[in-house]
Amino acid sequence: MRNKSRLFLLIALIIFTFNINFTYAAPSIEAPNAILIDYESGEVLFEKNADQIAYPASTTKIMTAILTLENAKLDDVVTIDYDFYVGGSSMYILKGESFTVEELLQGLLIRSANDAGEVLARHISGSVEEFAKLMNQRAKELGTKNTNFTNPHGMPDDAHVSTAYDLAILARHAMTYEVFREIVKMPRVNFEPTELTPETRYYLSSNKFLWGTGGGNQMLYNGKYIDIKYDIVDGIKTGYTGQAGNCLVSSAVKDGHRLIAVVLGAQNTVFSDSRILLDYGYDSFANFVLAEDSHLEIAAAVKGGEEESVNLYTNNRLTKVLPSDTDASNIIKDVVINENITAPIAQGDKLGKVVYYLNGEVIGEVDLVAPNDIEKKAFISLSQSKLLRNIVLLLLFVLVWQVFIAYLRAQKKRRRFSFGAGRSSYSYSKSLMRKR
Repeated sequence: MRNKSRLFLLIALIIFTFNINFTYAAPSIEAPNAILIDYESGEVLFEKNADQIAYPASTTKIMTAILTLENAKLDDVVTIDYDFYVGGSSMYILKGESFTVEELLQGLLIRSANDAGEVLARHISGSVEEFAKLMNQRAKELGTKNTNFTNPHGMPDDAHVSTAYDLAILARHAMTYEVFREIVKMPRVNFEPTELTPETRYYLSSNKFLWGTGGGNQMLYNGKYIDIKYDIVDGIKTGYTGQAGNCLVSSAVKDGHRLIAVVLGAQNTVFSDSRILLDYGYDSFANFVLAEDSHLEIAAAVKGGEEESVNLYTNNRLTKVLPSDTDASNIIKDVVINENITAPIAQGDKLGKVVYYLNGEVIGEVDLVAPNDIEKKAFISLSQSKLLRNIVLLLLFVLVWQVFIAYLRAQKKRRRFSFGAGRSSYSYSKSLMRKR
């Protein structure tokens, strides 16, 4: 009986251990290069050869879109007054046609039109070569490490390379632009006829996550065929060349939590690999809000200031991605205030911080700042200066009064002296008359 009990406990332990390992096991994907990051914090949740050089194909157009949004106006009208040809996916733009920058962006990101990319490059920099220089400069500014662009569309070039990590960095930045977010989630786009192209151009997004249902739009996932369309996905960009294989940068939002996945060099599993990453992220992690932006945290004493204390506010929102079963009550915060806070204080001065701990380890911190200026206390305060003024006025009044009294007394003495002198003269004269 005892042996049976031990066997039962052993089996239960094995099952329990298996379940935990299954829940938190890293996902298995076929693509050679991939990464999964949290959008808000940028934290890496999974990576597979994420820094390995690869060919980005049309995911390059994320960078082209960023530069367009930063260097051109959406309502600018671009007239193509030159002959050019770019292979691959196209809007079939003809010399003499005109499009707004916004329309070209839609063609670039939805149709994945290579010709739209070249038109935008020439509009912004004058040539593809100059635009490529701008692409590389801005990519480095945004934090990429192993990226080199030679064109705005991703057509094959041995020198045109990037990594899963770098593309995730670029996608994260691109998604900060509302226009970009709106375009990349559109399942289709139509372009009205022009004088040179009398038919309406209808283009379906190359991203089947946005519309792929039924028939040839299914994939094998967890042992069964399901539609590629995934309702939580709201972009971003596909890519394919024979050199690069299938590439996909995906954005998904679930319960307000956005993740970005990048898969490069896949064969026929680019959508299933991407979904595996996204589902792994949402099943295994949750986004915990540690601090809200501009939240009043504490008041601190101020030395030598016009005000005796200053309210300290968090200077930004702080989130942390943690295992989904984390108990938020175990997160501890420690408020640290600078010693000897002394006026003057300028708005935005960092006067402390809040440090957050989980199981004894620091998981984040946010600065505490002053919401307004606090001037150094004057030698005499306003109330003291009013009192001093009143005292001075009173003293002046007393002084003037004393001078006035002294003046009156002096006048009285003069009158007495004059009257006394007259009596003496009269008496002297009278005495003289007597002697005679």
